[in-house]
Amino acid sequence: MSRCIYCRSELPGTVPREHVIPQSFGVFKPDLTLSCVCSDCNGYFGSKLEWPMLKESVEGARRLQFGLKGVAGGIGAKYVELRVGAGERWRGARAVARTVKNGVVATEVLPQVGARRGPTEPIEWALEKDLDASFIARYPKGSELIIVGGKTNADRERLVEKLKGVCPTFVPGGVMSPPFSDDGKVMLTIEYQLSRVVARCLCKIGFNYMALICGETFPLSREFDDICEFIRNDVGDDAGRVFEKQKPIIAQEIITGKRGADGHVLTIEGRPADRSLIVQLALFNSIPYKIPMTKQYLGDAFAKGHYFSQETGEMSEMMVEYAGPNFGPSKISW
Repeated sequence: MSRCIYCRSELPGTVPREHVIPQSFGVFKPDLTLSCVCSDCNGYFGSKLEWPMLKESVEGARRLQFGLKGVAGGIGAKYVELRVGAGERWRGARAVARTVKNGVVATEVLPQVGARRGPTEPIEWALEKDLDASFIARYPKGSELIIVGGKTNADRERLVEKLKGVCPTFVPGGVMSPPFSDDGKVMLTIEYQLSRVVARCLCKIGFNYMALICGETFPLSREFDDICEFIRNDVGDDAGRVFEKQKPIIAQEIITGKRGADGHVLTIEGRPADRSLIVQLALFNSIPYKIPMTKQYLGDAFAKGHYFSQETGEMSEMMVEYAGPNFGPSKISW
């Protein structure tokens, strides 16, 4: 009798394919999928975990760099904000980026007001919806007020009128040139916070990968009940679930100090010596995460890894080297 690895319900003869890497982060050949997740859990993950992750994660924002359709940043963005990284008077302003035709990314600076007491201070920004008297009260007479963003003159005029309403002494001055280069691009920085729903989605990817490598009955062990409850039912503390690593996952990148790949990286390692079973994950090889599946592992020692190339759309198994007492960088095959 086959059972769903998440809810433990009995599986019918036909179930939807559960992708180890969500399809919203790319389709690969061969594509790693599972047939041990029921329809209810599959649908739940798509709407409650994968969809929010597109909006609330660095990885969701990075999709746009590879031509994948989506929106990053914006007025209602939670946990992830895009900010202008160029221009002395524009730096730090909030922005939104979206893919348009043929994977081209269009960037727009949101309507907002910046304020600072003097030219050596950083600018504090307030979106139109957040502009009120309490914001202006922090800046005495003589402070610099800056209006940026918007698509049309009407956006700017509306913001001018709102600013006059909370700061009657405001007098519009000149117009600044936007910090876009000749090709219409601008450097953006990402400010983010790892949300609970993104942590759950990352754990789900790791759990799927464990089921793929270790077999469909392996995750049914009770030692995985805790992480299953966190992923499927949003139960339990999110502390200790996902750790951001300080070093890359790929050994060559640790040695050279340079990132040489832009694809997804997934690895799993069983360590019976310390009873741990750990998945490492880096979507678009951006932020490397370490995700403990259990701290009660008593099986064999093993390690596996796969790489999902954004450039070719191909998945390949990674070479694994154990670092013994005589290990050195020269022993790695390049």
